Amino acid sequence: MGSLLIQGVLLVSAPVLLFLTVYFYLVPNSIKDSRRRKLPPGPPGLPFIGHLLDFADSEAVRDKVTAWHKQYGPIFYTKLGGTDYIWLSTPKAVKDLMDKKSSVYSSRAPFPLAQDVMSAGRRQLFMPYGQRWRSIRKHSHALLNLNTSVKYQPVQDFESKQLLVDFLTSPKDFYMMNRRYSASVIMLVTYGYRIPSWEDPLIKKIYNVLENFTKMTAPGAYAIDSFPSLTFLPERLLGNWRTHGRRAFEHDSKVYLDLWNRLKRETDAGEAKNCFTKTFYLNDPTKSGIDDLAAAYTCGGLIEAGSETTATTLNNFMLCMTLFQDAQKRAQEELDRVVGSERLPTWEDEQNLPYVRSLIKEVLRWRPVNKFGMTHATSEDDWYEGYFVPKGSVAVLNWWAIHRDPDLWENPEAFDPSRYLDKPLSAADYINAPDPYERDHFTYGAGRRVCPGVHVAERSLFINISRVLWGFNIERKKGPDGELVEPTQEMEKGFFSVPIPFECEIVPRSEKRAEVMKEEFAQAEKEGINF
Repeated sequence: MGSLLIQGVLLVSAPVLLFLTVYFYLVPNSIKDSRRRKLPPGPPGLPFIGHLLDFADSEAVRDKVTAWHKQYGPIFYTKLGGTDYIWLSTPKAVKDLMDKKSSVYSSRAPFPLAQDVMSAGRRQLFMPYGQRWRSIRKHSHALLNLNTSVKYQPVQDFESKQLLVDFLTSPKDFYMMNRRYSASVIMLVTYGYRIPSWEDPLIKKIYNVLENFTKMTAPGAYAIDSFPSLTFLPERLLGNWRTHGRRAFEHDSKVYLDLWNRLKRETDAGEAKNCFTKTFYLNDPTKSGIDDLAAAYTCGGLIEAGSETTATTLNNFMLCMTLFQDAQKRAQEELDRVVGSERLPTWEDEQNLPYVRSLIKEVLRWRPVNKFGMTHATSEDDWYEGYFVPKGSVAVLNWWAIHRDPDLWENPEAFDPSRYLDKPLSAADYINAPDPYERDHFTYGAGRRVCPGVHVAERSLFINISRVLWGFNIERKKGPDGELVEPTQEMEKGFFSVPIPFECEIVPRSEKRAEVMKEEFAQAEKEGINF
């Protein structure tokens, strides 16, 4: 009887002991590396999974990381599965590490699902820092730098005029109209193709790719990206991640390769319009070791980055104007004084519209583009203010904590554009400010992986937001009982800070302004886009 009991105990305990042995061997810990006793402080986590459950509800993450900053200080530590996360929660910490030590803090953590399987290692967003990433980044910078981005103003001007007429025609569909605008701009710039309607098959394909991307890249969505050292285990033990990743890759790569191969054919036939991809192809990316699949994902990555981020900010702007009427009225008073009622705002008006510029900055502070912050990874071990930062850690630019820090902002929960009236420069200018506390906001990131599209994004936001405020009043919708409906401030599930679709009233400020908007778009259609 005793020997049977012992055999039973061994039978049950053997798999547990094996798992513990494997975990101890694969996952860094303070027993193997005594330096880990000097990790930054942070909230206690659960055995094995660490703080994974804290990130399961993406809607709650921003409040948690803000509270942890208040409790644990400028940098704090969490563990998601087998991965170390170091949260940089003050402007100084961001400057000291992501900027001043950018050679160490510019890589990416391993993503067996998101990068290796779903992207075949080709997505620039997830590439580790190195020669391959630098080569692709160089091409992206050529498309999006300050001097080149000015050339896209005719595209943004045209598409913004269509947006205004779309708002006049079907204001209830504003949410998708903002998405159409942002997708059409980046598609024209990248491939020379317009997206005139939300019903266009091309935009459906792009947003299906974005849906795959969003679902699979949220922290904690798939265990394998939190435990990258466990790829040797059967996939069924970790949510069949390879199967899901291959299915997404088959869909996404077909969309991007179809676009790339079509543009190559048009270029060879002398039919392609001037655009980034045409120039990219003619420069022969194979000389830089970029194969067709990598080239397709390079161009597709620009579409991913330019579509949902700008659309998300434009829809968050609509939410802010619905909620915060005083800010809207003050911006409209400035527009009326500077622009008048006879014409639309233009690029030349921007320097004379400090409150409108401030309002755009406040939208980006109040609601950054994703729920988790900007993530880099360390390429070697480091120390910071007495704390150990292990190689391979995910360093997070914790913009929620920075943007809601009462030591930096008076009444940080409030939406108050006037806080930026003493910040007259563009966000791109403040990114490189020597004093990190001079930055306006951190939504465009920091270091070598700072958003390359900041110049294009800033122009899109200005021309759309100034013109929408000039032409329309955005108000709460009345319910069947006549009471005003309060829009939700919750976001869609996933990675981006996409507001849950909400209703609002979008009403032309006058018949005269409505006519100006119609006439401007009719003239734009007649003249076409020349860039």
